[in-house]
Amino acid sequence: MLTVNALFLGFSNTTIMKYLIVLLLIVGCSDSIFSQNDIENSVDYYLLDRLSSFDITAYKTLEFGSYDFFVERKKQAVEGKKISITYQHQQSENTDFQFPTRLQILRNYSNAVLKAGGRLIFERPNSEYGHYSFETPDAKEIWIEVRPRATGKQYQLTIIEKAIMVQEIVIDAELIKNKIEIEGKIAIYGIYFDTGKSVVKTESTPALEQIAVFLKDHPNINCWIVGHTDSDGSFEVNSKLSLDRATAIKLELETTYGITPGRLFAEGVGPLAPAASNTTEEGKKQNRRVELVKK
Repeated sequence: MLTVNALFLGFSNTTIMKYLIVLLLIVGCSDSIFSQNDIENSVDYYLLDRLSSFDITAYKTLEFGSYDFFVERKKQAVEGKKISITYQHQQSENTDFQFPTRLQILRNYSNAVLKAGGRLIFERPNSEYGHYSFETPDAKEIWIEVRPRATGKQYQLTIIEKAIMVQEIVIDAELIKNKIEIEGKIAIYGIYFDTGKSVVKTESTPALEQIAVFLKDHPNINCWIVGHTDSDGSFEVNSKLSLDRATAIKLELETTYGITPGRLFAEGVGPLAPAASNTTEEGKKQNRRVELVKK
């Protein structure tokens, strides 16, 4: 059986049953989702079963990585924990065996994801690959690529547990430059305010210094300073607070760090562009941020 598993402690039976969606495989059922022929230190992704009679032949996980998914026919990089798993059929050397088609492999995964409340993002013509996503009961956003090989003997899963990389060290000018060049923006988590206030705290100095270094090293670059909040409180209050904070940062960079007026533009979007779900404290923490956006 192929399933989208819902082995979450602390959730109601109704919630669990919604995510425990079982899809009988066209190519048969397996007694176990594990195989003694799997490569060492490999494991199925905990939310997705494998097709029957397939072994893991390649496995890689990164605590933070990126992968391009097609969203409305345009590539969109999704970041977070990255897991890559390659499966190969146990009969791959048997030339007379009838292997599943690309479409069968895609449909087993897409139907399981859709029945679990997920969505189809994109499918390549001729079933070359498919992109899907769904949200777990604890509001974790999962993005999946299923890529079958033409023979049906092998397929690969690429999984991103979407998240932003929370900076554990002070941001530096080189990182700002790299992110601006690649993405046109960077989220900055080293600028601090008291709750509900827009006065920049002294603990923000290291981050402000590095922003100033970047701007002085690149005098032809102008930027928006965009304030973001979580969803707690009213929209009107959050919108004003995010703009006030962006304005305070702009003035601090101009008056204290000598950035030429006219290069920086303040804007506040309140809770309108979350980086994570507002249903958890960790998500709210990620949403309370300032972004430097190339103009």
